[in-house]
Amino acid sequence: MKRRLLAVALLTLAPLAASAQVAERLIDTFDATDGERNVNIYVQFRCSILYTSHAPLDFGSSVTIRLRPGVDCGAAPGSTERPLLSGLSTMVKSARLEEAVPGTYELQITWTRDQHFVLAPAANARGIRLRLLDVFQGPRGSISVNEGADATSGYAINLQSATEKFSDAELDVASKAIGMPVRISTIELEGRVWYRLRIGPIAGRRDAERLLASAQTQYPRAWLAIDDEAPVPGDALAVPAGVGVNTVVDPPLPAKERAALLESARVAMSRRNYPQAIEQLTKLTRQPEYPQRARAQELLGLSRERSGQLAHAKAEYQEYLRRYPQGEAASRIRQRLRLLASAGRSGRSGTLSGGEGDLDKAWQIDGGLTQFYRWERAELTTAGETTSQQSQNAVYTDADLLARHRGDTFDVLGRFSGGYTKDLRPVTSGDQVRVSYAYVEINQRERGLDLRAGRQSRSSGGLLGTFDGLFGSYQWRPRVNLSAAAGFPVESTRNSVATERQFVGLAAEFGPFHEKWDYGVFAVSQRNGGQVDRLALGLEGRYFVPGRTLVGSVDYDVHYQTLNSLALLGNLQLPARWMLSANLDHRRAPVLTTRNALIGQPVATLRDLLGLFSPSEIEQLAQDRTPQSDLVSLSLGRPLGERFQLSIDAFGYRTGALPASGGVAAMPALPFDKTLQLQLSGNSMLRSSDLWVVSLRYQNSPTQTIESLGLAARLPIAGAWRLGPRVRVDRRTGGVDVLTETLILPTLRLDYQRGNSWFELEGGAELGKRTLPADEEKTKRYYFGLGYRFGF
Repeated sequence: MKRRLLAVALLTLAPLAASAQVAERLIDTFDATDGERNVNIYVQFRCSILYTSHAPLDFGSSVTIRLRPGVDCGAAPGSTERPLLSGLSTMVKSARLEEAVPGTYELQITWTRDQHFVLAPAANARGIRLRLLDVFQGPRGSISVNEGADATSGYAINLQSATEKFSDAELDVASKAIGMPVRISTIELEGRVWYRLRIGPIAGRRDAERLLASAQTQYPRAWLAIDDEAPVPGDALAVPAGVGVNTVVDPPLPAKERAALLESARVAMSRRNYPQAIEQLTKLTRQPEYPQRARAQELLGLSRERSGQLAHAKAEYQEYLRRYPQGEAASRIRQRLRLLASAGRSGRSGTLSGGEGDLDKAWQIDGGLTQFYRWERAELTTAGETTSQQSQNAVYTDADLLARHRGDTFDVLGRFSGGYTKDLRPVTSGDQVRVSYAYVEINQRERGLDLRAGRQSRSSGGLLGTFDGLFGSYQWRPRVNLSAAAGFPVESTRNSVATERQFVGLAAEFGPFHEKWDYGVFAVSQRNGGQVDRLALGLEGRYFVPGRTLVGSVDYDVHYQTLNSLALLGNLQLPARWMLSANLDHRRAPVLTTRNALIGQPVATLRDLLGLFSPSEIEQLAQDRTPQSDLVSLSLGRPLGERFQLSIDAFGYRTGALPASGGVAAMPALPFDKTLQLQLSGNSMLRSSDLWVVSLRYQNSPTQTIESLGLAARLPIAGAWRLGPRVRVDRRTGGVDVLTETLILPTLRLDYQRGNSWFELEGGAELGKRTLPADEEKTKRYYFGLGYRFGF
């Protein structure tokens, strides 16, 4: 019996002994960037992570993602993780990863406002991709406004109103005075038709207000119009049928004269004589439609942008997209609008010199610094003896820095994101340094070319996360993007550049089509120590519509002639406000590579392994050490009234058998690990903006059964301060000679968040009691955390 108790004690203390090393965090990188219309979020993990479910399903200001660490994660830490939010997006506020119940983690990502979103696991099982949909409603390629069409709803600057129609000369004077195209709109008021001299429509209010301030120097009575031109049935102020919006059109010039003006404007731009270029290009854009007008419109926007007239530049770019939504330059113009939008957001970007008008001449600096202190101590009492262990006492420091410079021809972006862990315990294996990103990117705006060199991360195109090397992309057509990558895979962000493994990848992205779906194909060749490591072909498809989403991926290894992964994730809006989410995932976990043959072997490289086995034997070992896994999940959710949200999650997971080979013992197949979870959340129960969550969970695994009850709250207390009490009770049966076990986990958290900066204080405990065949065992764990983030 003493031996049995000793075995149980050793099993319990094994994680504590492992924690003599610096605790490894599960999240390697967290990146959030603004796209043309969406915000793209990518979370990369240091090991295989299996997605099981998420809630809410497709709309809200946050999402909670439930995850299961893979076998290659080892003994994952049970503490809270606050990853550094890197990237340029200002939408994302915070992210937190913490253990929900043993073996399952919850990742909560919060953004600034309610938003439709879609979510999908990365094809390599080491990442999560999240897309916030239609965040930026400005330039949309699907909107086309032609001359003579009804006015578009939005902002406009009303320069002057009169009961008589403005002459062409008055239009010309106004256009030259403002430096932008001016149009005439009409409206009927009390039986009289009024003519309005206007600029617009304009997509954003900030741009409209800037233009208004500029226009009022020439037209003191100018005012801002908001949504007053869209026809509304029954509205007495609606635009009469047949009355259109007219833009200034000059008499047509001979083709040779237009060509000479365009060439002269190009020369003026090359000499940075932007006023002359703007004058000549404005004449060309006032011409009736002709083949080179689209090019003149683009160059006019570019000239205004380089001269520092950012609001005018945005208006010219938006005019291009209204006229030519499928034009050759549409894709790069949307990218310029995104850059201009990010440059104009307050509270996010700074410059080393100059201001908004000197954008081309200044370096812009963005970034953040995060520090988190974590203290944790655990003790075990069994057979009348108590053993304690200082499992954590460390400071985690992370920094992210982005420097951008926008030039006449090229844009340059430099980025560094890394961290340092200082272990403060007397006995330790040493500190850790992590480098997640360290690259320089050059973008040629005119041709849609991008080139990036250094440490970077990609979650699509068959690439398996972080690598050191080169990545390039080319916007060949408005809906066709070609890319290539080459370099050295990075096993861990704690590692320096390793050249033993090399890869080359090619990919093509197509879409979006009808603003709903896109897809991509890829091919990847990877070698390790002279051996084929991975040779894969794949297909990725995405269908994004609020209420209906579908994401799928296939990865097939042509060298091993086996399916590496097949994943399908979909959401569907049902009647009565129910939302259904389903996930089918069949894969090799980890990804099948020849390098997997090293698992359980006494050597560290494939070159060394070739001294023990032949190449064909090594490839067989790689297959023998790479299990197949299957995961099936279903989630149902619906709001209950205005305050409550109900979610029901059911999922099952299993792994296949592994044969004995190469001196490594066999592993039997595991039956389905089945879990059912119910969660009810309510807000504004006791006071405005509070949040309460009750969760029930039942898990039946091959080794034990877990029943769990949890209660959590988020309570605003003063200003941006919030208090977060939480308690969870677990009851487990089964295990190694353990009849029953009860765990009580209370936690109290205090945090303050303003913009992209936050402060957090957290303390908690884990109190356990195990009933053994002939004895009783008690465990205690106490932890404390203190951290902050400063963004600039």
